[in-house]
Amino acid sequence: MIDRKMNNSSTDFINFINNYISLSDGASEAIVDRIKYLTLEKGENLVSEGKTCKELYFIISGAVRTFFYKNGKDITHWIYTGGIFTSWHSYLSQTPSKDYLETTEATEIVAITYDKWQDLYKLYPELERFGRLLVEEQMALIDDFYKGYYFLSAKEKYDLLISAIPNITQIANLGHIASMLGISQETLSRIRK
Repeated sequence: MIDRKMNNSSTDFINFINNYISLSDGASEAIVDRIKYLTLEKGENLVSEGKTCKELYFIISGAVRTFFYKNGKDITHWIYTGGIFTSWHSYLSQTPSKDYLETTEATEIVAITYDKWQDLYKLYPELERFGRLLVEEQMALIDDFYKGYYFLSAKEKYDLLISAIPNITQIANLGHIASMLGISQETLSRIRK
């Protein structure tokens, strides 16, 4: 993992936030002063089970999967290819994580610590509105996705995933995709044919 000073990636993060709210110049500058830029290689962990997630992340390029182990088996539950992500329960409650965050390819991200983000909420109330809108959007997506997901066939689940992440087969291996869909790798191979 390489940590370096910000470049144009800070603009991507600020533009993302501006899609939800109109940031003041002061808030934009304060965010840029508090974030760090990371370049990670494929297979690097940002969060591990049992460790408290202390950062909120924004993907500039690349992909990150979130997974956990059940009965010794690696279960992928989502692959992020853009936007904000973290180990949500761990980050929001500041308790040990039950999952892992791992890059599936070379990835560039912006990170900001929980404490720095909380300070920004106090200094710039408009950011609290951004946080609320982001959580509302994520909750609606999760609710909609999972209500329909349980009733879909394996082929329909795969089609839904491809519509959400068209390049999924380039950024994740078939085993991770199969576990994310809750199907065997053999079933996934049949569907893809």
